[in-house]
Amino acid sequence: MGVFKFYKKNNSDDEGNSSSDSVHSNNNTEDEKKHNEVTRSSQSNNNTYYENESEKLGFKKLAKNLSQSLVAWNKAGRPIVNTVQWDYRISICRQCEFWQEVGKTQVARCKKCGCSSGKLLLATSSCPLNPPKWKAYK
Repeated sequence: MGVFKFYKKNNSDDEGNSSSDSVHSNNNTEDEKKHNEVTRSSQSNNNTYYENESEKLGFKKLAKNLSQSLVAWNKAGRPIVNTVQWDYRISICRQCEFWQEVGKTQVARCKKCGCSSGKLLLATSSCPLNPPKWKAYK
């Protein structure tokens, strides 16, 4: 039964329909409660799964790291590195144990902070390791 039909049925119950309609409506409500419980349980399991996977993949703090980097970059006037600086940074990252490149797709990311190679372009960003393997340019 679609949402609209359920809505119409509930509204018509208020107008004094027969008790058989009310019983049918109550059964649907119980079915919906069961469905909602199963859906919530499934969503909870999915959320736990995705949280665990994101932590394993290094994405746990990705949004925070990225937003902080972009805010700092924007405040500094959006400076980007030149070709020499880019080559220096990418060569260091490619030798790092936390660097992950996906085959020949040219997609790569740091497993330490979760950021992609795009962050290497931001002159205000630095390596997330302590001590950093490369620093921000000022």
